[in-house]
Amino acid sequence: MSENRIPEDLVICIDTSRSMFRKDFTPNRFTCCISAAKTLANERFNLDNLSAFAVIEYSDKAKKIIDFATSSFGNNLNDALDSLTCGGYSAMGDALALSIKTLIAELRKIGAKTPRIVLISDGNYMKTAVDPLKMARIAQGLSIRIDTFGIANTRQDNLLKRISDITGGRYFYNNDLESLTRSAKEIAEDNYKTYGASKETLIENPAFLRQIAANLLRVQDLTRDQEQRVKQIRGEVDFKKCSICFSDQNPYTKGSFYVTGRYCPNCTTPFHIHCLGAWADSQKDHKVKRSGTARCPHCFYLLKIPIEVTQIQKLRVLTKGLKEEPAQKPEIIPAKYIQDVAVLGDEAIFNACPVCHLIFEKGQSAVQCGNLKCNALYHEDCFKKLKEGHCKNCDIRLHLY
Repeated sequence: MSENRIPEDLVICIDTSRSMFRKDFTPNRFTCCISAAKTLANERFNLDNLSAFAVIEYSDKAKKIIDFATSSFGNNLNDALDSLTCGGYSAMGDALALSIKTLIAELRKIGAKTPRIVLISDGNYMKTAVDPLKMARIAQGLSIRIDTFGIANTRQDNLLKRISDITGGRYFYNNDLESLTRSAKEIAEDNYKTYGASKETLIENPAFLRQIAANLLRVQDLTRDQEQRVKQIRGEVDFKKCSICFSDQNPYTKGSFYVTGRYCPNCTTPFHIHCLGAWADSQKDHKVKRSGTARCPHCFYLLKIPIEVTQIQKLRVLTKGLKEEPAQKPEIIPAKYIQDVAVLGDEAIFNACPVCHLIFEKGQSAVQCGNLKCNALYHEDCFKKLKEGHCKNCDIRLHLY
């Protein structure tokens, strides 16, 4: 039945503070929550073997117990849940922050699944530097839904329901093992695909790609263990050579690798940032190109290309030894004024303005480059800031009457 369902990456975020050991549930809250978490995973695996679960427990601190496990590793998941113990206070904000961080790391990988958090708690929490509601708003911005299981929640502000409401998740009030089990089964079954649903996923949104992409590591950012690993894989001499141009010297800036060299944070493959920009420009995925990101050629991890590199890359002659031609007066072509950018469709709205790098909103006016091969969109005020009217994408000189 998995072909009729949307595969998800679910983080079970479970409260293991001492208040969870109360015996108003039989035999206690904690044991019943572990049972419900197992039911959720097992029921989902029976319906959809492509979904995966990670487990994060929190008391005084948040800790990842197991990374995303599929149905093939169901026993490992059950063993991880059985290993949990109660004690300490409840750092809920830290746990939600770690859950979001865990999901973002997964979203950067190729073939990412729909992200989701299932928070199981009695709603009590200690105040830390990380506010649970702030984390909920961050999750909302990343379209990560948080479903909450309230265990005999007596807090007047009903924090768990507020978290679910902010993120568009579901809140379940539970007062015994039977209601917990029923809630777990509902979550397990609700990833069914609706007929005629859009095939476009969040990961295809250029603005979202830019938001979650990982920053490249500099040479000085490598830990000693990572540096030794790179040396072992590539050889003592080559660990500071670009894996695209196979040189220490940057072919575009002529600088050394130490200046413009970076490493993939996932597999530590080395690149010059300009070589990675050229690699991204040669790929066929237009949405990734527009977002200013690239997939690592080695592990396909989503990487963020510095904005200044993508701009310079478009203006630099890539062919070595090309003879310079006499400077010609640039062609001036008309730009197009768009009263409401929404008429261009959703894809245009999610484009970023090349000047301020912010996306557009419905009802905003815009100016579109007249070069049909470019069609770059600018906010009206940003267009006025262009130097002599030169488009920042194709360098053609534009005028707007």
